[in-house]
Amino acid sequence: MKKLLVAIFALSFCFIPAASAETPVIRIVDKPHTNFDGTFRNNELSVTLLPNGKLGKLVFGLTSTKRTFLIDASLIDEIENMADGYSVAGKEDPAGQQTARNWLFRLRNVVAYNDVVALPYGNPDEKLVKSLAPSELKFYSSYAQAKLETTLRRSVSAQNGWGKGTSRLSNEFIFRYSQNRRMLTGLSTISTSQEILDARARLAIVLNPLLSRDDRAHYSYNQDRAVKALANRLKVIPGRYQLTSKSAKLPITLVNNFETASVVSVSLIPMNSRMQVENLNNIIIAPKSRQQVLIPVDVIAPGSTLVLAQFINAKGQLVGQVSKLNLTATIIDSRVAWFTTGAAVLLFLGAITQSVRRVRRGRK
Repeated sequence: MKKLLVAIFALSFCFIPAASAETPVIRIVDKPHTNFDGTFRNNELSVTLLPNGKLGKLVFGLTSTKRTFLIDASLIDEIENMADGYSVAGKEDPAGQQTARNWLFRLRNVVAYNDVVALPYGNPDEKLVKSLAPSELKFYSSYAQAKLETTLRRSVSAQNGWGKGTSRLSNEFIFRYSQNRRMLTGLSTISTSQEILDARARLAIVLNPLLSRDDRAHYSYNQDRAVKALANRLKVIPGRYQLTSKSAKLPITLVNNFETASVVSVSLIPMNSRMQVENLNNIIIAPKSRQQVLIPVDVIAPGSTLVLAQFINAKGQLVGQVSKLNLTATIIDSRVAWFTTGAAVLLFLGAITQSVRRVRRGRK
C-alpha cells in the first residue's frame, strides 16, 4: 500500500506543465556612425553588417526560437541610408550598399513573427534623459516607434525601461545638449518642418552609452553646428537703422528657409528708454521666402538704442535666435531747436554790440 501511494505521488508530477523558459532578448544597437548632416564618419558599419560581423550574427543563421528584439531606430536609419547608396570620404561603396540591403532583408524576415520593441531613438541613457527632460524621452520613443514601423512594415511597441548602460557625457556637453534641445523644441512650436523634428530626435545620440570620449566630443560639437545652421533658417535679419524723425515705420526682414510656412509673432525689446517699439503679431512667413514688415518706432530722445528681436510662439514663449537691431536717432526736438536758435541769435546780437562799442572807443 505504501509503495502504491509513492508511485501515485510520483506520477502526479508528470501532469504538471514545466515552467516556460524566459524569451531570449536580442539587442540591436550600436554607436552612431553618421554626422548630423547624414555623412558617414567611416566605413565601420558595413563590416559589422556582414554575416560574421557583430550585427550580422544577430540576424543571420538564427533558429525559429521565439525572441524579443530591442532595436534602435537610429541605427536602422543609418543602415537604410547605406542601402540607398552612400560614400565615405567622397568614395562610393557599392559592396557596402549591398551588404546593408542583405542585412535589412534578413532583419525583416527574422522579426516577422517575433516581438519588437523600439528603443528610444539614438539609444540614449534613459536615466539621464529623465533627469534632464522627461517629456523628451517620450518624444524619442514615439519618434522611434514610427520610424521602425515604416522600415519593418509592421507594428512595433515602444516601451521605456529597456535601456542599458550609462552615458559618461561631461557637464559641459550636457549643458550644450540642453541648450540645443531647447532651441529645437522651441522652433518646433512655430514650424512644422520635418527637418526640425529629425534634428531634435538626433540630439539623443550624444547620450548613447556606447560612445567613446572622442565620440562624445565629436558629436557634441557637430550637433552645435547643425542646430545653429537650422536656427539660422528661421529668424529676424539683424541690421543697422538711421532714424531722422520722431515717428517712423522701420522695415525689418523675416526669413523662413524651410519647406513649410510659419505663423509667428515678433518680440522687440529696446535696451534703453530712448525709443519705444511695438511687437508684431501673427505674421505668416511663406516657405522658402523673405518677408519685409514695418514696425512703428517712437523716438523719445536722440541717440542709439539696441533692440533685441526674437520670435514668440502661441504660448507667449521666446523661441529661436535673438537678432540685434541697432537704431540711431539723429533728430532734434523742436523745442530744443527753438532754444538753440534763440541762443544763437542772442550771441550774434551780443557780438555785434561788442563790435560797435570797440569801434566807438577806437574813435575817441
